[in-house]
Amino acid sequence: MKEVRITGRCLEIYPWMKFGYCFVSDLAPDKSQGVLREEQKKVEDYIKSNLEALVARAKVISRFYKTQGEKNRSHIESLLKSIANGKSIKPVNAIVDSVMIAELRNALLLGVHDLDRIEGNAVLDISSGRETFVGIGNRSIETRSNEVVLRDDSGIWASYTQGPDARTVVGAATRNVMILGFFTPETPQEMMISGIQDAVDIMTKAANGKAGEIKVIAS
Repeated sequence: MKEVRITGRCLEIYPWMKFGYCFVSDLAPDKSQGVLREEQKKVEDYIKSNLEALVARAKVISRFYKTQGEKNRSHIESLLKSIANGKSIKPVNAIVDSVMIAELRNALLLGVHDLDRIEGNAVLDISSGRETFVGIGNRSIETRSNEVVLRDDSGIWASYTQGPDARTVVGAATRNVMILGFFTPETPQEMMISGIQDAVDIMTKAANGKAGEIKVIAS
């Protein structure tokens, strides 16, 4: 990857926009289950004890979802309430689970993608609308006007509200990843850095790997 940047047209529409990220390399995700089970139990207990504060923070994300044309609340808010009602986090894989645990513990919108499948630059941009990309499960996703998306040389690989694409999804062969941190107008930078660091700490504890510097870019 050459660089990570935010386009001028994104900043024109969302002048407050920031984007956080961290690269983690040389992961070995097949050695992780004990650590992740322990972290999952911790975060589920934490959510039940701190639900009101976490939901208030998650509503910040839901408010920005509405500006993006999304009718539903953010999945963070929904998952927090679901776990408080006794449901457990559904495991996906060691890398994704590490980020999900941090996402819920901090009530932030995070993501993780296979770094080796991102082609060229990673660019935070807005869509003019009616662009399409293939999401998880091979479903066709159509963007809305002014929707915040991530692009590379091959096209859109993530949407702020509609999720990741199928091309860069983390799988069994993934060894190098990019952790993402999506801001809202109300998200403090220090909070985002702390949330990404939480994801990095869980991931490297569960799957080894080497983490780079956590970076936040803006205008």
